[in-house]
Amino acid sequence: MNLSREKTPRYAWLDLLRAMAVLVVMWDHFVGEYLGKTGQAWLPDRIVNAAIFQPLHITQFGGFFGVCLFFLISGYIITRVSTNETASKFAIRRVFRIFPPLVAAVALVIAGGKMGLSLYAVAAGATWKEALTNVTLVNYFMTPQVIFVGVAWTLVIEVIFYSESLLLNPLIHRRRLIRYFPLCVTTLSLTFILSSRDWTSGYFLFTVSSIYVPILAIGSSFFLLEKRIINPWMFLGFLVVGCAVFLYGTHNYYPQFMSATNSYPISAFLAIVMFAGAWLARGVIPTFRVVRAVALTSYSIYLFHGIVGLQLIEYFDSSLGYTLSLVIGLTATVAAVGVSYFMIERPSQSLARRLTTRKKALETA
Repeated sequence: MNLSREKTPRYAWLDLLRAMAVLVVMWDHFVGEYLGKTGQAWLPDRIVNAAIFQPLHITQFGGFFGVCLFFLISGYIITRVSTNETASKFAIRRVFRIFPPLVAAVALVIAGGKMGLSLYAVAAGATWKEALTNVTLVNYFMTPQVIFVGVAWTLVIEVIFYSESLLLNPLIHRRRLIRYFPLCVTTLSLTFILSSRDWTSGYFLFTVSSIYVPILAIGSSFFLLEKRIINPWMFLGFLVVGCAVFLYGTHNYYPQFMSATNSYPISAFLAIVMFAGAWLARGVIPTFRVVRAVALTSYSIYLFHGIVGLQLIEYFDSSLGYTLSLVIGLTATVAAVGVSYFMIERPSQSLARRLTTRKKALETA
């Protein structure tokens, strides 16, 4: 089944959501979380908290809300591209999408630590084993966990969803069966959660990551509804089941995030509402160059803002003050993102396209 063309078009509504998601995550780390940790006051932070986060009960200064938007976007996009890609093509493109920038981010932290830079002291004594587990994300299934790139925990969830999409690739390519893809993925998550304490500690940590996969399944359901593969009632059923499994998993693993003032479910629900609104208005949302630029570089922004920008904010804050340190952190982030995107992301994705196009040509020759 081929529901899309080979060349993936840009969607203005997805670009808008992706840009919003990464900027909200940056706000959480650069502003809300940092000022809360250091006990500082900043007028824009007070305004945003009073006008948006507190009235809507959005936890973590919008950080988890932004992460949920990313998950919904990935669920939609990955299901879409899966319908047009063989299993090998899908696997190659996802590996080249995720890991080259991650390797660069981990290498930067380790190099800084080895050079004695205080900003990267966490990696000063990094071993080859720790480096390898970080670039492969295996460190998230180990105890104790050695983490060099803090935001990489969400990549684990993405890779789990990619792996399940690869496993279910034969189902995805059959129109009568693809309608059950979100239910299959959500059922797998529930199975992992129910069996979380039956095996090793590594398996337990794996199941903890699985509780977020139903959010990606909900994003997948939006794509299937859009293509009329499922009807609105089936979509509603998948939405309810996905939310129920996420709630159950959150209650089991993170009961502290179930309270009204510190709620993961509320942030997830608001992210779904935001995604649904943009999806409904997808035909009228215009394209803005700056939004597209942020969306295109959102993965590099996500990876490097914490290990470059936030580190510089913390370093200069005591001597230059928060506002000037924030400017320095943002400037350095833009520079790091430019290097990552143009020297790592784009070349690695181009290589993946060449490899998969060549492989397809050889198969049809």
